[in-house]
Amino acid sequence: MMKLIKIASPALLALCLTILLHSFIPSALAQFEDERQVGFYSDVTLEYSDNIFRLTDAQQTRLKTNALEDAESGRFRDMESVSDYLLSPTIGVTYDTRGLWDEDLSLSARVKYNHYMENREKSYPEARIRLRNDIGEKGVLCLEGNFLFDFFKKNYLAGYNDENNNGNIARDERIYSKAVYNELEGLLSYKHELFKDDDSPLSQVDVQPFFGYGLRSYNTPFDNRDRHVLFGGLETTLEFLSRLDLELVYRYESLHSSGDDELVLFDETSLVSDVNGDNEIKGNAALITEIDRSARRHTLEINPSFKLSKNALLFLGYKKRVSDYTSENPLDLDHYKNTSYRQRVKAGIRYDFSKSWSTELEYRQTEDEDDEDGDYSENRVAFSIRYDFF
Repeated sequence: MMKLIKIASPALLALCLTILLHSFIPSALAQFEDERQVGFYSDVTLEYSDNIFRLTDAQQTRLKTNALEDAESGRFRDMESVSDYLLSPTIGVTYDTRGLWDEDLSLSARVKYNHYMENREKSYPEARIRLRNDIGEKGVLCLEGNFLFDFFKKNYLAGYNDENNNGNIARDERIYSKAVYNELEGLLSYKHELFKDDDSPLSQVDVQPFFGYGLRSYNTPFDNRDRHVLFGGLETTLEFLSRLDLELVYRYESLHSSGDDELVLFDETSLVSDVNGDNEIKGNAALITEIDRSARRHTLEINPSFKLSKNALLFLGYKKRVSDYTSENPLDLDHYKNTSYRQRVKAGIRYDFSKSWSTELEYRQTEDEDDEDGDYSENRVAFSIRYDFF
């Protein structure tokens, strides 16, 4: 009962805030009712995830147990539970006016806060700014910036204290620290309507090439996990009978990390070789070597959606990502000549109660074969309510 109250209270507060803004915002912004248009919306999402830190099965068991050795090392410090509820209130604004070439221009911005019920240290804010400008009757040019702040990924090995000087770093001799990063991504895209005929079985075809740049920056001592990403791709949308949409997306990314020296625990017994030069062969030898997370990444998405009625939309999705690492260090076992795979499926339904109120229910499952952090699976269920003030 107490857990339900903890979940319901923030959700009720967010809903009350939405209702309050519904009463206040229209009158406060009425001065903009001229050739320019201002829109304002709020959104509240309640989500449940069964693996928020993306842990392997063995790691989940260790977190729940939190044995003395792991408690001393800080392996799961501030990681309170494997699963959690996430409450995400969002506030957004749009501004429509005349832009380049005297075409319609829309500027939108939103701020979102992701609040975890149990794992408070996991909570983080994010923001997005988007600028869209029509190009003639069939084109739209879009510039977008996405920002994420203080995202706590998990705890990683940061050092060790070999108290017995045997060269084998046991669980209680390891030192873990919190890995937190900020992220930004800039995106430029152009959407063009190739074909439209409401009376044809294939009623519309749109194409949208895009490219951009992303940066992820970690806290010290995890700077070697920083990455720069150049990406580009093509999104194609096919509409059939004005009811069924099929979205196809291909994205290519070139990830670059510095590839500097980093502390890892190396199983020398698997190679029967003394790789760190201390004249002993151990199962958990401390090794400082070049760790390079640079990769070439290919992602393919297929997202069909079907209009069940005027107000109801059913959507599905499949996404597969393949990362080919380019590390040239044979001792970098997690990345040298390795390829990782991630796939995600989703299904959901959206319903518009009116021009202002809408709701959405979505389920997602992710399966990841990751050599560095281990294979994991995650299931998410999210329910959201949105209100557009005008």
